[in-house]
Amino acid sequence: MEDYDIPPYVERNFFSLLEERKEGKPLQYLMGEWDFFGRTFRVKEGVLIPRPETELLVEKVLDLLPNEKRLEGYEIGVGSGCISITLLSERPLLSMTGCDINPSAVELSRENARLHNVEDRFEVHFGDMFSPVRGRKFDFVVSNPPYIPAGRWKDLPEEVKREGYSSLIGGEKGYEFYERFAEEVCGYLREGGFVALEIGHDQGKKVRDILGSAGFEVKIFKDLSGQDRVVVGWR
Repeated sequence: MEDYDIPPYVERNFFSLLEERKEGKPLQYLMGEWDFFGRTFRVKEGVLIPRPETELLVEKVLDLLPNEKRLEGYEIGVGSGCISITLLSERPLLSMTGCDINPSAVELSRENARLHNVEDRFEVHFGDMFSPVRGRKFDFVVSNPPYIPAGRWKDLPEEVKREGYSSLIGGEKGYEFYERFAEEVCGYLREGGFVALEIGHDQGKKVRDILGSAGFEVKIFKDLSGQDRVVVGWR
């Protein structure tokens, strides 16, 4: 085997990355990118890392979106943009609007939209819940919101905490987002529209009750580990 001289800067960079990994920085952030639904997305610290479980959410939305129809969707909490951008990539006639309360996420999602050539159909705002789209209506609303109870923050692995408190913690109970969402969403849905939400593994019954009280017919889907993971609701 032929010997190669490793440039000093390469060696320094390698050991620097190794040290960061030892200190709890996720591999995804060290690499600067991660795959989701067969596509590569840029990621950065403080923004939720795309996860395989969320692919189920995308699958269930795609099942309800015909190829040949122009539709408009809204995503709350875009993060890296992986959900909206995947939907746009799979449905060429779709348009998406999204929001996030994290300016870094807004910037990153726009960057990923350019990377995947869907920026002309993806409108991203800095803002909370429905505040950026007052007076508008959509064919569906999708979200992978924070749903971990605040009391569990201290017990989370250090590398998970790097994704940001607001990306993970859904309030004292963990399901405050769904309560507020159910109160507001009906004013932003067109007739025949639907909602699709990722949930915590132990939140299926609670979220079903919350959406049911708002007049939704609800179906819960389980992930590959057999745990409740996605809720879809129709009015």
